[in-house]
Order: sequence, then C-alpha cells, then structure tokens
Amino acid sequence: MERTRNILAWLGDREEKGVLTLALQHMEKSYECVMEMKNSIEALMKNDIEDRTHHINRVKSAEHEGDEIKIKVMTELSKGILLPPDREDLILLNESLNDIADSAKGVVRLLEFFEKEPSEDLDKLLLDDSLLAVKSAEKLKSAINALVNNEPNKVMEDCAQIEVMEEEGDDKRRDLIKALIKTTLSPQITILVYEIIDNLENVLDCIKRAGSIVRTLSLKAK
Repeated sequence: MERTRNILAWLGDREEKGVLTLALQHMEKSYECVMEMKNSIEALMKNDIEDRTHHINRVKSAEHEGDEIKIKVMTELSKGILLPPDREDLILLNESLNDIADSAKGVVRLLEFFEKEPSEDLDKLLLDDSLLAVKSAEKLKSAINALVNNEPNKVMEDCAQIEVMEEEGDDKRRDLIKALIKTTLSPQITILVYEIIDNLENVLDCIKRAGSIVRTLSLKAK
C-alpha cells in the first residue's frame, strides 16, 4: 500500500510540474501583453499612430496565444490524477494569468479610440503606471519559474515584492485621478482615460492574485 501511495504521489508531482511548465508558457504570453501594452502607451505619447497600432496588435496576438495555452492546461487538468484541491489551485492560476492578458487588452482597446495623446499632464503618470505593471509581471514570471524549479524562498521573495508594487499602483491610481480631474478634456475623453486607469489597476490586481496562488502552491509543495 505504501509503495502504491508513493507511486501515486510521484505521478501527481510529475503531472503538476507539467502543468506548471505550461503555466510558465502562459505567463510568458501574459507578460508580453503587459509589455506591449506599455509600448502602446509610449507610442500614443509620441502621437505615432502606426507604431501604436503595431503594439496593440501584438497584445491581441499574445492574448490569443495565451488563450490556446489556457485550453491546453484545462485539458491536462481534466484528464489527470491530481487531487481536487491541487487541481483547483492550478485552475485558479490559469484563470488569473488569463485575466492579466485580458486586462492589458482592455487598456489597448481603449487606446484605439485616441487620435492623439489625451494630455501631456497625464502622459508620465500613465507611463509610470504601465512600467510598474511590467515590473510586477516580471516578478510573477520569476516566481512561477522558481515554483517550477522548487525554490520556495525565491517564490516568497518575488510574491512579497508583487504585493508592494500593487500597493504602489493604488497610489499611482489616486495620482492619475487627481491629474485627470484637473484637465480640461472633453467628457468623452475623460471617461476613456478613467477607464484606462481602471484597467491598469486591474492588471496589477490580477498579477497580485496570481502571485498569491503561486505562493499557496509553493507552501503546499513543502
């Protein structure tokens, strides 16, 4: 009986590692979405519509590729031998990685409505917020890689930094709203900018949520 349990545990560990490897691939696509989202904002600041469109299309392409990996993960989980709690954590991680890409795509879809930068006063703040999202996504990618390589201390360190950056994002959101209130933009543009601010916050929130799941998986693996 003990031998059987050991074999089942080994099979479960092997399957989980395979799913986590797919999750790392999924994270690469989500990270690409966040990076290209930032590049789209930079292009808008330069009033380079062609470059902005290029980066927006890169976001959409990466998000679609991430969706395909998400389906692969769900297929693997549906046919495996992992226990329900472990499977549930991996499903939540898969969904959270997908949410990161969706939120980044939400930002660039709004950018498509602009023919020029909304306001010089908002430019730096929007770019700073998007750079923070990129840094946070980098830490999440590092944490998932550490999880795959069984480096729990590195996982905890990366996830702690993600939480700090999410709090910093809350401060940046307040600064952006204060700056938005002071502008003389049309009501239509004001609404669009506010939606962009909200979607940028969603990117950071989704990264934090994914980081919490990665930390949970790491703790369970000890």
